[in-house]
Amino acid sequence: MRKRTAVGLILVAGLVIGLLLGGLLQTPAPVPAEPAVKPQASAELEQLREFADNLGKVFEAAASEVSPAVVWVSSEKVVKYQTPGMQFRDPYFERFFGPESGPQERVEKQRGLGSGVIIDSQGYILTNNHVVAGADALTVKLPDRKGDFKAKVVGTDPDSELAVIKLEGDFKDLPTAKLGDSDKLRVGQWVLAIGNPFGFANTVSAGVVSAKGRVLGMARYENLIQTDAAINPGNSGGPLVNLSGEVVGISFAIFSSTGGYLGIGFAIPSNTVKQVLPDLKAGKKIDRGFLGILGEDVTPEMAEHFKYKGAGGALVDDIVPDGPAAKAKVEAGDIITQFNGKPIRTYEELRSLVAATEPGKTAKLTIWRDGKESTLDIPVGRLAEAAAAQQAPDWLGLKVDPLTDEQKREFNRPDLKGVVVSEVADDGAASGLVEEGDVIMSVNRVPVNSTADYQRAIAQANPQRGVVMRVLSPNTGYTRFVVIRGR
Repeated sequence: MRKRTAVGLILVAGLVIGLLLGGLLQTPAPVPAEPAVKPQASAELEQLREFADNLGKVFEAAASEVSPAVVWVSSEKVVKYQTPGMQFRDPYFERFFGPESGPQERVEKQRGLGSGVIIDSQGYILTNNHVVAGADALTVKLPDRKGDFKAKVVGTDPDSELAVIKLEGDFKDLPTAKLGDSDKLRVGQWVLAIGNPFGFANTVSAGVVSAKGRVLGMARYENLIQTDAAINPGNSGGPLVNLSGEVVGISFAIFSSTGGYLGIGFAIPSNTVKQVLPDLKAGKKIDRGFLGILGEDVTPEMAEHFKYKGAGGALVDDIVPDGPAAKAKVEAGDIITQFNGKPIRTYEELRSLVAATEPGKTAKLTIWRDGKESTLDIPVGRLAEAAAAQQAPDWLGLKVDPLTDEQKREFNRPDLKGVVVSEVADDGAASGLVEEGDVIMSVNRVPVNSTADYQRAIAQANPQRGVVMRVLSPNTGYTRFVVIRGR
């Protein structure tokens, strides 16, 4: 009994001592941790939200500036073709198909769909040549307006793939779009593509300028803008717009294995449009400049061979006899670095600049030759006159052109030398022996590296004795020797 009492007293004493010590030490009770507050992060987030909202308004403003001027262009073409006749000897079939008959003429209407953009209040609309080429009837539908308008083709230019059509009938207060300066575009810059893809009217897509100066080989003069803004069938002829609400390009083509958008689209620069627009609106044939220079891009291998240290440039492969460049003493092997003070990056860029120069004006051509740069003054000729004066087929019945880089790539022979056959006269000596697209590599065992080499060799040959040509065929990829004698 005494032991139990003693143990109880000890426990009570321990409890009291513990309470006294706790009070003396004043140990605070644990408090739940409060979450960390970052006022700075909240302020930054609010700024980002404000920036995103303002950026969205910029996109909206650019789209609303141009979208009212974007139209739907529908074309109709009547196509006639022959079908083989059906001949039935069995009276049973004649009951259903009639007696035997010869070939039958069929008529079919083909319809196309594209886009366009109104460029002035008189009803002129800018679009692609392929949207309206060969059309027998055009119908234009304006956004937010009832009814359709008939339109007529005013001017076309297959070489740049541009066309101008004009509304017919009564209209007023037409919305118009402004052409911007495509030279100011920078890779990575935001752009909008507006059009009617797959018939969905006034569709706006956004992307960036992916590259400049692209060449597809679909038109004679190309210096295209590449963009990842969605472009699909039906967008052709619609505008590519910068965030200032200016038209900086006209949608032209897509690169696709499916026929739909794969992230690569192309547009014709607005500055190319400006070069031909006055003549297109007037219904005139485009008057282009001509220097008589045939060339290619400067590759690293070529630069090393010619000891050229610069960047870009166009290497002169050949000179058209009696052309402006020949009279100004431009030589094969020269590297053109500037045209009228503008640096030249590629041969295609040079071609476009020359073509856009008014015939009769004097151009300043900066060339690099033998380690030195010099500037030549060259009166720009007229391309139409040069084409009309192009030489007739020679006694072989052949016309030839210089090899292009693209053709060399098609042969998978970047070092290929020769001239490509562009025309074979039906009554010429070479008919049946040489075909268009063949590459003539030598004449009478003498290598042919330019059209001048070819013309010189043919002029020196005796038609009665004939010539021996080494010819590369694009169909087989193999070379062969052919003997051709005059008739």
